[in-house]
Amino acid sequence: MIRKTIFTFFALACLAPAASAASLPDLHDQAAWSEKEKREFLGFLKSGQPAPVNGGQVKAVPGGGGTYAAPRKARYASLALETDTMVLDEGGGRTVTETTTIGPKLLVGGHLFSWVRYYAGLKYNRIGQQRTDGTRAHLSHFEVPAGIEFALIPLGTPQTRYVLLRAGLSEHYFSGPGTKADYKAPLLGWRPAWNLGLGYEWQFDNSNWRFHTLAEGYRSFGGGGRTLFYGAGLTAGFVYTF
Repeated sequence: MIRKTIFTFFALACLAPAASAASLPDLHDQAAWSEKEKREFLGFLKSGQPAPVNGGQVKAVPGGGGTYAAPRKARYASLALETDTMVLDEGGGRTVTETTTIGPKLLVGGHLFSWVRYYAGLKYNRIGQQRTDGTRAHLSHFEVPAGIEFALIPLGTPQTRYVLLRAGLSEHYFSGPGTKADYKAPLLGWRPAWNLGLGYEWQFDNSNWRFHTLAEGYRSFGGGGRTLFYGAGLTAGFVYTF
C-alpha cells in the first residue's frame, strides 16, 4: 500500500507540469491504478488545461435595417385671445379708428431649427364700421396669418424663457351687410397685409405647456383702389408642444 501511494505521488509530480500543454495520457495499460483513480487523475489534468480558443473572426452584428432615422422636430399648437385697434384710411388725409372685439386666435407650427419656428393659423373677431347713411354696421373679421418665428433666449435668463419675434404675411377677410358702396372706407372682401410681432414666452417646469404674450401689428398692401388700414393689438395665450 505504501509503495502504491509513493508511485501515485511520483506520477502526479511528473505528469502535472506537462499536462496543461500536452494531450491527456493513455492510462489503459496502467494496471496499478483502479478505474476510479484513473478518472480522478484525468480530471485533475483537465482542470489545469487552458480554455480552447475558437479560431475565426468575430462577425459584425447587423444593424437595424441599415437606415438612419432623423429625430423628429417638435411641433406646437397655440390658442390665444387677441384684440386690435385698427386705423382706416378714408382718403383726403382723413383716418378713422375702430376697435375690434376680443376674439380667439389658433396657431399651429413646428421647429425648423432649435430657435426658428414656422406657424400658420386663423383669427376671428368683429369690428364696427360707419356707413355713409350715418348708421353703423358690425363686420366679421377673419385673419389667416403665416410666417416665421424666432425664439431667442436672452443672456442670463433660464433656458425655458424666450423673446419671440414674428414676421409674416396674412390675409384679412371682412364680411357684413350691404355692399362696398355703403361705406366711406369699405373693407368687405379679402385684404392682404404683412405682420410683425414682439413678445415673451415661458415654459412651465417639467411640462409641455408654455404661456406667451405678444404685441402684434399689421399693415395692408396698397393698390387697386382698396382701403388701406393698419392695426396693432395684444395677444395672450397658451402653447402645447408635442
